[in-house]
Amino acid sequence: MRRFLALACLASALVVSSPRFAAAGGTEFPAAGTRNLGRGGTGFTRADDPTVMLRNPALLADLWEDMAYSGLHIVMPDACFQATGNNRWGGAPNDNVNFGDGPLLISAPPGSKTPDGKDLPNLLDEPYPNVCYTGPTPKLPNIAVTMKLAPGLGVGLGFFPPDIAALPQWGNRDGTVDTPDGLRASPSRWFRAHLNTSYFSALGAVGWRPTNWLSMGLGFQWQAIVYSATQFSRTDRVRAASTDVRTDVIGRDLFIPGVIASVQLTPIDALDVALGFKWSDRVKSTAKLDITTGIFGSGTPFMYVDPDGDMHSSGGAVPNRTDNRVGDVDAPPVWVPQLSVGVRFADRIAPRTPLDKWAAVHKATGRQVEDHMATERWDVEANAVAYLNGANDFSRFTNSGEMVQLQSIDGDGKRIAPVDAFVGTCLGGVQVPNCRREVPTYFHGNTQLSLRLGGDYNVMPGVLAIRAGVSWENNGQDPQYLNITNYMLGRTGLHVGATLRVADKTDISVGYVHFIQKDVKLVPNMASGSVVPPANVMQMPDKYHLVQGSNDGMAKFAIADSATIEEGPNFANAGSFYYHLDVVSIALAQHF
Repeated sequence: MRRFLALACLASALVVSSPRFAAAGGTEFPAAGTRNLGRGGTGFTRADDPTVMLRNPALLADLWEDMAYSGLHIVMPDACFQATGNNRWGGAPNDNVNFGDGPLLISAPPGSKTPDGKDLPNLLDEPYPNVCYTGPTPKLPNIAVTMKLAPGLGVGLGFFPPDIAALPQWGNRDGTVDTPDGLRASPSRWFRAHLNTSYFSALGAVGWRPTNWLSMGLGFQWQAIVYSATQFSRTDRVRAASTDVRTDVIGRDLFIPGVIASVQLTPIDALDVALGFKWSDRVKSTAKLDITTGIFGSGTPFMYVDPDGDMHSSGGAVPNRTDNRVGDVDAPPVWVPQLSVGVRFADRIAPRTPLDKWAAVHKATGRQVEDHMATERWDVEANAVAYLNGANDFSRFTNSGEMVQLQSIDGDGKRIAPVDAFVGTCLGGVQVPNCRREVPTYFHGNTQLSLRLGGDYNVMPGVLAIRAGVSWENNGQDPQYLNITNYMLGRTGLHVGATLRVADKTDISVGYVHFIQKDVKLVPNMASGSVVPPANVMQMPDKYHLVQGSNDGMAKFAIADSATIEEGPNFANAGSFYYHLDVVSIALAQHF
């Protein structure tokens, strides 16, 4: 134990990561409203309801009349992570732990017993448990109202959270996972145990059509985030659960500005072409940290009898809590910058209403809504969206460099001199006693291309429309950096939906999409200086999901690691991932 504490003392810091927010883009699925979700995420060039202001506020000028909208996406994820290895791989001697079911000694020799003669479990060779998403079903509401101020002028105001499928909780909130043998430390805890985010936004937008062939739009968005998170870090490269550091973080950013702009051309009645851009500022907030070192330490000696009948006593860590440490968070934007282009062709039943005749036509139609559902037989639309995921590059926590301590006892229960450490490493890399320190976490987002194709068919024009579409996205990050917090890899979506108009003025829409996403297996990154796995792990790939192959499969996720200032974390994300995702959407739109 003393040797391990010496190693911990040499470590540059106790690492406490800032919360990893989900940046829309890499984790955003093609949707932007129920109708658009049902047609492959298209709808960029078509004015159906107030959700147009999300990507193309210019279309506010083309909505037939005042509208109110309420919608809900129900995200149904099924995702798990099977870490490679077991407690022998990267573990530490005399790891005396308590995950909540009572003291355990991970490194007890095979055949050891308790002092009263009961067999001890062989935790050293027990594979890391499979951990799955256990949080609530994400629900994403949308609420908006729009007003038609003039034939070529419309405004709107709405609440639209990003259409993201990021998953906030894996295993139990305290960093453990239930197994048939009792509670165990979750192998995903170093990425996330729990994240709770309260999000609010107000999007105000205006759309103006000065001529029959051109419209323009601009929207401003105010966003606010309040979050709390539970995360874990290590004092050394070894996976010694007894010396894990638990961090409970609370923070907020109450002003995150954003802008949406678009322009749309209508060269002929049947054709629409649009271009749009979306931008949001980074999340910058003050965060309060409550830090507990040695969170899984038992705090008492562990007595056992080895196979030769000799009695042994193992010391361990003593949980020690330090409250109210303050620092600053700089995280990626909620919406990464997006550039969209769309083209739509429609088989029209009636010509478009020109601006100079709009008032007369609107008066003559009475209660009838002359929108795309009534004036077209069918349409088909193709969109391309470039998510500039370079903005999803890193998250950084900085603080004043106050000291925290790791406390422990020896096999006789006597206190060992505490180990002093700090949250993060000194800015600039020069280690001095008093310095401002930082904890960076790197995501390495790549520009992601989303291609979408879909359309509507009006079975009964003005009454019933059905729709379908397909979407495809390439990888939004190198698979080597994949982890359980954000699935940013490519996927293909199969979309369907329908709208029923009742009482001439009320639209009820439903949508569904199934995403086909790749299962991923990552090989440990030996080049990063990680502990070489023991032979029994290498020889049992089926049991431990170890994959032999090219360097393309090597795990290289960058999470701060106290034993090195390099990007690491050795092998924390090595293993098998699968993400299965379905989304059901419903919406009600009222014309006035």
